[in-house]
Amino acid sequence: MNMKKIYGFAVAAFAGIGMAFSQATLPAFWNCNDPAAAPTGFTLNQGTSGTFVYTSASLVKSTPASIRLDVTGEWIKINWTGNADTLWFYASGTGASGVTAWKGTFDVEVSADGSTWTSVKKYVDTDMPMGTKQQWVQVGSAARFARLIFTSKTSGYNLAIDDIEVRPGKGGAKPEIKVDYSGKTLQSGNEIRVGNANSFDLTIKNNSTLGDLIVSGLQKSGTHAADFTTAQSFPVTVKAGESTTLAIDVNQSASAGSLKATLGILSNDSLQLPFNVNVYAIRGSLATEPTSAPGALNLVSNLAWKSVLGITTSNADGYLVMLSTSPITATPTDGVAYQRGEYLGGARIMHAGALANVNFDNIWGNTKYYLKAYAYNGYDSYVNYFSTTASTLEYTTPGLNPGSFYGSLTSADTLLVSKLRGIVRPHFQVYYSNFGATMASNFDARDTTDGKKVINCFYTGFPYVFTPPFFFDVADQNYLSREHSYPYSWMGEPSQDSANYSDLYLLYLVHQNKGNAVRSNYPMNNLKTVTMNFYGGKFGTDSSGGFAYEPRDFAKGALSRSNFYICATYNRTGAPFTIPTANEFLGMNQDQNVLKRWNKQFPPNGWEIARHEYIASVQKNRNPFVDYPDWACFIDFSSMKYAKGGSACGGPTIAVKPLTVVNVKVYPNPSSDVMHIDLSNFNGSDVKVTVVDFYERTVFEGKSQSGSMTLDVKGWSAGQYLVLIHGAAQQAVTTVMVN
Repeated sequence: MNMKKIYGFAVAAFAGIGMAFSQATLPAFWNCNDPAAAPTGFTLNQGTSGTFVYTSASLVKSTPASIRLDVTGEWIKINWTGNADTLWFYASGTGASGVTAWKGTFDVEVSADGSTWTSVKKYVDTDMPMGTKQQWVQVGSAARFARLIFTSKTSGYNLAIDDIEVRPGKGGAKPEIKVDYSGKTLQSGNEIRVGNANSFDLTIKNNSTLGDLIVSGLQKSGTHAADFTTAQSFPVTVKAGESTTLAIDVNQSASAGSLKATLGILSNDSLQLPFNVNVYAIRGSLATEPTSAPGALNLVSNLAWKSVLGITTSNADGYLVMLSTSPITATPTDGVAYQRGEYLGGARIMHAGALANVNFDNIWGNTKYYLKAYAYNGYDSYVNYFSTTASTLEYTTPGLNPGSFYGSLTSADTLLVSKLRGIVRPHFQVYYSNFGATMASNFDARDTTDGKKVINCFYTGFPYVFTPPFFFDVADQNYLSREHSYPYSWMGEPSQDSANYSDLYLLYLVHQNKGNAVRSNYPMNNLKTVTMNFYGGKFGTDSSGGFAYEPRDFAKGALSRSNFYICATYNRTGAPFTIPTANEFLGMNQDQNVLKRWNKQFPPNGWEIARHEYIASVQKNRNPFVDYPDWACFIDFSSMKYAKGGSACGGPTIAVKPLTVVNVKVYPNPSSDVMHIDLSNFNGSDVKVTVVDFYERTVFEGKSQSGSMTLDVKGWSAGQYLVLIHGAAQQAVTTVMVN
């Protein structure tokens, strides 16, 4: 079970909302030296723990510090009053010593209301410099907010941000051209799509405070330049702060299909001569059909968990790429603009856009895939596919690849247990805080429509749909948390910083409220009686009458092999990792025979193979029970001893006499100073009381023979706690809030 401390996130969220009403006046500037002393209009989301600044000279523009962004979803937000023109800031990617190229995604977003955000500049991987360099973006006159957000973190890479400035415009006597189309501010070289309109308007504004802007003419180029005209007489004088409308007519007699041209607006703005606007118009109902299919398809990368497709260019605006595990018979329909993440005739749309390498998500290992790609011209309802022929490709992803990782070790070696630990335990530790970026963003998430992504709860299959970036949004009642498939409370090394706490082979994304919290610390088993179910996950009692949790079949095999792995990797003298756990705790009776039965019933599928190979590429170690599931039969996990001949499999399920569950009252709830626990239902018998927080850390352990217990909670962090009471024949569990 994984728990998450919610207090810090809630404080950060409410602080950001509260500060949103304190607006900066322009020009607005912050030197980023002290996160606790941000000027009016500037707010941050950096969590509540960790390092908040950089002080290294290579990452700082104005001493002594720059802001450090190191978790997916962290941001710096600015809210101002009045019309802004540009946002300036210094940025640098950071990485381990010797790293020369940054990895990750960083966005500059703007908003008119602080609620709906639009990305105006995106930095992907090498777009972000290593070493502080000044960046700028045009924000648009309607914007009142800007946000610098770490959209997707790659493990080991962070960001430094310094000297943020929002400028109202150059002003002074120098004229400055600004061009809007349909309410959106353009940058020179942008494309506008005007559909089959007979005319359209460009708004030309003089962003100066004093000097006149002189628009001297319209310079046209491109295949269809002659089809775009204006009745405007030149020159046109635009006074400081004023604007004029330039009406452009589209030739109504032009042949049906695509019309493209570049319109260069000539003016006395010395920085932008000319200001170029690329125009894409349509005559009739569809764009011009391409003349051929895409060129050859080739795999740039073929890994068990990820494929990257290359497309040989052809003369088309874009390409529609479909992927399936069976031959594709579907054909796209003219006038329909498909989105990545939707399905067409059972095939997944993996790409719908201009030429680029296509990254495939949700790829399974050892699986055959079929690809089909169509060329198209146009956009929106004007898209026109060349559907006569398509380019195709069939390929199979790699399977498990242990190579020489285990050397000559086999299951016949009587020292299998000790040798496995020596081979598997050394690995690169990915810290718990980096799980979201490492696993959720880079492996578990797959695209769905409207720019959203989806992750399925591992235990239940519940589809969690979110708008990137992914983060553990405790305000969402359906949020996914990091579930320890071998509960933290069972571990013989109770440290949140230990490698066993954050090991990627152990952790899965699970619905917090209806998966993680329900499973709690209870053992896994097939249920005889179900008292609660959510999608494919069930809670109830097993054949012996004990409480247990049963995940969907999809999870059972992988879950079992994760439990075997954690024991084989971390069990040692003084730190027991066994099945059942050696720790005295509620839910201690996990039967290894149940897991071994699941291990045999549900061998590694393509998804688990892909996940295993991905984690192996990150942690630099492997799970031997995925590579060789039968090895589990050669280990008695209750004693972590070798079982000759594989004799540790095939035993009957161990019948355990269940403890009687009784009710217990904890009050007040929420508590702030003291917490009273009513133990009267235990009838004066010896009980052990354990309280754990949302990180599954034990914050209190004690024993009692009386009918009550009182705890001082004044020093506890705010959040939800689990109270577990364990007697010789009875048990109880409840939750309590501390504020």
